[in-house]
Amino acid sequence: MVKEEYRYLEKAIELENREEISSSYKIKSYEDKLKLMKSKEIPQKSIVDVLNHFFSENDDITKKTKDSISKVIYSQKDRIIITITNLGQDIIWKRDKLIYAYGWFFFVSKPKQKSKKTKKDKKRKEPKKEEKTISKENFKFGDRTIPLKEKENMRSLYHTKEYFQYLKLINSSNIPQRTIKDVLNDLLFENEDIPLKEKNSIGKIIYYQKERVIVVKSLIGDMMYEQLKRLVKKYGWYFYITGVPVGESNISEAIDKIDKRFDSNFFNEISVSNGARKEKIRVTIYPIVLKPNHNCHILGIGNLNILLDCGISEPEDTENSEKKEPKEDVEQLENREVTEINEDSKNEREYKRPDDFKHIEDYLQNLPQLIVEAEQKESISENGLQIQSFMPKIDAVFISHSHFDHISGLKKLISQNPDLPIFCSRITLDLFLLRDSNYLKQENSDEIEEEEYRNIVKNVIYVENGDKIEFKDKECFLSFFHAGHMPGALMILAKVNDFRFLYTGDYTYYDITPFAGTKRFLEQISRPIDYLLIDGTAAQEEYGNVSDQFHSLILFMEQKAEYEDNVLIGADPSSLAISFMLIFWRYFRKLQLRKGYTKRPNIYVDMMVRKNIQVINHRYEYIYGPISRLIKGKANPFNSIKFRWFDRNDLEFLRKKNNIIISHPPDLSYGLIRNIINIVGRNPHNLVFLAGAIHEQPGMDLISGGKEIEFSETWKAPFRAFLINTFMPQLKIKLHADKIQLAEMIKVLEPKEVCFFHQSAKRLIDVVEYVKELGVEKVSLPKKRKLLILN
Repeated sequence: MVKEEYRYLEKAIELENREEISSSYKIKSYEDKLKLMKSKEIPQKSIVDVLNHFFSENDDITKKTKDSISKVIYSQKDRIIITITNLGQDIIWKRDKLIYAYGWFFFVSKPKQKSKKTKKDKKRKEPKKEEKTISKENFKFGDRTIPLKEKENMRSLYHTKEYFQYLKLINSSNIPQRTIKDVLNDLLFENEDIPLKEKNSIGKIIYYQKERVIVVKSLIGDMMYEQLKRLVKKYGWYFYITGVPVGESNISEAIDKIDKRFDSNFFNEISVSNGARKEKIRVTIYPIVLKPNHNCHILGIGNLNILLDCGISEPEDTENSEKKEPKEDVEQLENREVTEINEDSKNEREYKRPDDFKHIEDYLQNLPQLIVEAEQKESISENGLQIQSFMPKIDAVFISHSHFDHISGLKKLISQNPDLPIFCSRITLDLFLLRDSNYLKQENSDEIEEEEYRNIVKNVIYVENGDKIEFKDKECFLSFFHAGHMPGALMILAKVNDFRFLYTGDYTYYDITPFAGTKRFLEQISRPIDYLLIDGTAAQEEYGNVSDQFHSLILFMEQKAEYEDNVLIGADPSSLAISFMLIFWRYFRKLQLRKGYTKRPNIYVDMMVRKNIQVINHRYEYIYGPISRLIKGKANPFNSIKFRWFDRNDLEFLRKKNNIIISHPPDLSYGLIRNIINIVGRNPHNLVFLAGAIHEQPGMDLISGGKEIEFSETWKAPFRAFLINTFMPQLKIKLHADKIQLAEMIKVLEPKEVCFFHQSAKRLIDVVEYVKELGVEKVSLPKKRKLLILN
């Protein structure tokens, strides 16, 4: 390690030369860019030439950023330059340009804060005393009753940096501590600085006499927090202002009341073969539908036929135009004809569609002939495999997740097959009903009234990550693994003797807060995989490092919070919307706790996002990642005072500043988000980001540079806000795996054959060659309604 300095204007920047950089700096994007530099043979300039040009001539990096750099660490061997700065966002944005210009990877790191105490100085921690409730009572405020609790041994959650600052103020100024009743009487009845609406939003009060802390649980607390210093000085108490619980999930509770028809042992006595020990059990795949926004295959395992997802269309019902299907915000791969429906029916579209169910019937009626044709094509001897000697049927359906293109035909399928077992996770079942507009129309939300929905719930066999469904035949089973993508999503593995088939459904390899990707679960899967049926939605794209994308977005958020402007994020309500909410909440909370940041924005979500959050809150033990531990540990971020929800009758907050608003859908094609962008979009200081795939109007016009939003013939609005999608089109945050994630899956699973779904053949030409270069023996695309024998 060699230390020197570099002179920039009048400033001396510490320069440190290391033989090798630690692995903590060698992030995924570094590894990718290192490969790029080698493949493109980008020359590596000397560190002196790089620094001279970077600081003196490079106009891509602002002077403000250059001035903020306090230290530069570099390693010639690793081709990495680490800039120590509190800014640096433009270095991240221009990283590719810098790589091509200098042949070095630029990493941005913030200065380390010096610890006040060394490890030796720290005292040994005493065992924590358990928090106890001393008394309970109700405090009357007008016609409302506020629960009031006194507790002792205050939990560590409330021991914030801000608390100790105010406690120091109380002690140094000898501020007397008024009684709790005096405080509440004055605060609620006499104090005119706090609006009545804010007082009425208080749901619960807890106080700790010894620690001098009053915990106020309220839906709104802006003015209380603004007046916090005055309240502390007046009453001699510190006020910890937090939110009210997000609420219970009515759908989850209603589902839990219904007894299941099957359990996980139902298939234990069912044989997939004809009983002959030496008989080879045939494994087949039959794609029912491959068109955009639809997905369904039949997996044949000997005598059994398992439907892999049920994203199939019913015939168009011209007599009953009120029956509509909810539409998922997914990548649309080809042009499709849609007919706009009533705006008030949320997330719905009606298609001019054929009857895909007839293809299931065709498969069952013609299966013996299909097998013979497939055998002739593959030159397979009939003596080697079992012959179908009975009328086949669909024996079960696996639902990978709750998006429309995977569940659209489930209700009709169960109405036609009322005793058909369904494999899915608890969260997938909850979100299926939550996304069904017809179910949401029923009057009583505490019960599932319609028989068809009750049948679906009864027929579900719950499966979660690592669960296994075993058959009578030894070495034949189904197992399930976490798929990322969205809450509750699963992959299914079918093991038939020595043959392994894996269907991914829609997946993401890397973790995206708060949902874990497939990465940490793939080691549970026995390898190699003989046939991998994998999501190809974004297999031809390359997003870059997910963490970098979120970091870039957060820098925009922080800038807007600094100027107290508003931000609108359009996102899918059951996945990305929740990720955005938690990532923004965590980032700004850390700023507040560690640096005393005072401009923390409020985060508003619409009611559909809230309902999805309620499901996650109810099923938290089945969510993989830190959110599960936070909810279990009573540090639930969904209960934060900075997290709020709104409906059509409560849009007053749009007149206020410094809000992050998260709503759906991202293409602005229906719903309340139109009312919001009509206000937010008019202000050039506000910011808008439409996350995910945009394939509907008016979102398509906006990302194409449009300056006006046309909601209908009679409703148009100017758009002047700052749109990230056009300013930084490379910033893509999607919950479908890209080319890099595909490569990681293949490296771990070692598949002998890879077959894609969810994507057109012409878009996968380059991907097919890429996968072959990774060492896969055979890469194919499914052929619609063509039976393929896999073993």
